[in-house]
Amino acid sequence: MRLFKAILLLMSVAAIVPTMMVGYLSVTHTRELLVRDAQELAQERVKQLRLKAENFLDEPAQLVMGLARVPGGFFELPRDAQRSHLAAVLTQRAEVLAITAFGANKQRLPGLQAFAVHDVSPSAVAEHEERARALLDTDPTDLRLSDVVMPAGGGGPVVTLAFPVGEPIQGYIAADITLSNLRQMLAQERVGSTGFAYLADRHGHLITGGGDLGRVGDDVSKRSPVAHLLKQLAGSPDTELFHVGNFGEGRDAVVAAYTVLPEAGWAIVSEQPVEHAYRQVETMERRILLGLGGALGVALALAAVFSRTLTRPLKGFIAGALELAHGKFGVEVDIRQKNELGELAQTFNYMSKQLMAYDLENRGLYESLEKGYLETIVALANSIDSKDAYTRGHSQRVGDVAVEIGREMSLTERELRQLQYGGILHDIGKIGIVESILCKQSRLTDQEMAIMREHPSIGDAIIGPVSFLGAVRACVRHHHERWDGTGYPDRMKGEDIPLLARIVACADTFDACTSTRPYQKAMPLEKAMEILDNLSGAQLDPRVVLALRRVLGQKGVRLEGHRLPVKLAS
Repeated sequence: MRLFKAILLLMSVAAIVPTMMVGYLSVTHTRELLVRDAQELAQERVKQLRLKAENFLDEPAQLVMGLARVPGGFFELPRDAQRSHLAAVLTQRAEVLAITAFGANKQRLPGLQAFAVHDVSPSAVAEHEERARALLDTDPTDLRLSDVVMPAGGGGPVVTLAFPVGEPIQGYIAADITLSNLRQMLAQERVGSTGFAYLADRHGHLITGGGDLGRVGDDVSKRSPVAHLLKQLAGSPDTELFHVGNFGEGRDAVVAAYTVLPEAGWAIVSEQPVEHAYRQVETMERRILLGLGGALGVALALAAVFSRTLTRPLKGFIAGALELAHGKFGVEVDIRQKNELGELAQTFNYMSKQLMAYDLENRGLYESLEKGYLETIVALANSIDSKDAYTRGHSQRVGDVAVEIGREMSLTERELRQLQYGGILHDIGKIGIVESILCKQSRLTDQEMAIMREHPSIGDAIIGPVSFLGAVRACVRHHHERWDGTGYPDRMKGEDIPLLARIVACADTFDACTSTRPYQKAMPLEKAMEILDNLSGAQLDPRVVLALRRVLGQKGVRLEGHRLPVKLAS
């Protein structure tokens, strides 16, 4: 497998590295071009919008300012001629909503006020005059524009302009100009699929535009392009500003361009989300990546085919070696090539057969040795049972029952063998108990019981030095621990008690109930299981008790009237 990976990696690197280098250079160069094109497009768009906005504002403003160029002077004409000129301005340009003449003292001249509509509310007239007087209070020497407002009577946004007439000043003209057409133009301006354009004044307030920016006069100074513009204006207010680039971060990032209308001081801004403005960049990158992926796929496929052709015979050796490692001796590999690999296969097969022969011989020796161990263990157990005629054969029976329970609980063969040894040796520590206590026919005193309870620790100490019985020590030491933690010698509780010890404890209790003792007669199986059910969850593991019940059921033992344990272990 390593050889396969090495060949595959070598061929992949040889194909991928130059492809990636070409792809990287192509992506980098093309990305720069596309980004620059996107920004140039935004720049050109805002230039066009500036020209349109200037035309929308300049044409009606120039018509109104034409009153200052009337032959003979506007304020020198008869009153009827003055009214005719005012009416002519309103008639020629629908954008002019109202026009008012003021004297040199900045007071409105009677009869020289005209509106594009007949029914004008007093509040609209008052607003118009208020905006005009605010401009006149600044002593204009040239054309001045007010902030854009939304009239109380409705309609589109309106700007008021005022300028002096005559030299020296003979009076002033003020007019309201609607920006409805400008608003419609900006609303219809398409900036990609999600972008928009808008106008903002020198204070960062919205004039008009597309997008969901709010109403006229709302503060848009926090938007990244406008904030950048205001900062530039604060540093150089008289410089003609133009800028294009990326603004904002994260999801709010936009590609924007802005410029300033010099006469009005308004900013016209074009915004488009970065992800949409640079969509061509992403499309290009995606195509290049797909191309790289296709090239990589072809390279990997060819490398895999070539590498597999070289390394396929090695898989047979690896599989055979793994089976040998798992003890399956005699396995052969089927490689019929007439080369060094074929000779290696023949040698491998010969080695496998020899190992199988050695394994059979060793198994026989091991079984003989294990049989000797078991006979020694049984002899040790019999030496205990021989002290008390009532317990003769008890250890062997406990071992047999424990193995049946373990098999029902799906334990491994190794664990079943440990259960067999543990059941036989569980009472080995009774060798260290004096016979006067061990064989006493009457009830033990508390002191005698304390001595008797030392036999698990004694047994643990006896078999401790025997290495092959290391896994059995838990059965010997802990077979008198209780599920509720009140047992001995270590007062272990529940799942903390080793499973093998819990199984031996159940088998020990079962045999004690079903065999004759000095203090009781052998019980029927149904009565014995009733007692074990009562001990389930207190002294014995409920799962082990249920496993014993299933063992008896499989042997055809019919148990009636038993009750289930109160609580089962998880």
